[in-house]
Amino acid sequence: MTLRSRVALSASVVALIGGTVAVAPTATAQSEAPAGAASWNPTTSLGGPIRKCYTAGCDVVEQTDPGQPLDWDHYAVNGSGNRWYYVRYVFGNRYPKTVYGWIYCGNVTAPC
Repeated sequence: MTLRSRVALSASVVALIGGTVAVAPTATAQSEAPAGAASWNPTTSLGGPIRKCYTAGCDVVEQTDPGQPLDWDHYAVNGSGNRWYYVRYVFGNRYPKTVYGWIYCGNVTAPC
């Protein structure tokens, strides 16, 4: 298990136990589901980018359109006090693609 996988697993476990998890803003999105992810909660996109980390300055992983279904596993609050959800986004019909990353709470129907 790589260090990145261990950090992701630890963050998931802490999130499940304590609710909010603080992850370094430089944490990158994973291309696979985090190990130990136990609970995905449905939400809907209001339109907005999924990013590699939970700040507006991070690279965009994928752009979502309003009405697109997403699932979130945990959230984090960044240094500016903004809540970001770690999401799984599955899209495409013939060859579905799944991406993981962070989306600002104002861009989904989950509580902000």
